[in-house]
Amino acid sequence: MRTIQIEVEDSLYDEIVRSGIDLKERLQEFVYDLTDDGYPAISTDEARRRVREAVEAYDNGTLKTVSHDEAWNRIARYAEM
Repeated sequence: MRTIQIEVEDSLYDEIVRSGIDLKERLQEFVYDLTDDGYPAISTDEARRRVREAVEAYDNGTLKTVSHDEAWNRIARYAEM
């Protein structure tokens, strides 16, 4: 893993901190977005929400699942597109 350093004017940095922006998280998301894989990016909060909802659906029995074979069939059909 590598570290990236940037220089920002003190007043700008202070304003970012005051506004409550998680600068490290936002910069990480920006860097990962640079290598666009064709799928729309989601925020860390959105990813956490999706996982939380999936776990809740699993726990309360409402999660819709597919068999192993069906999952691979769907992948194969998608790959043929």
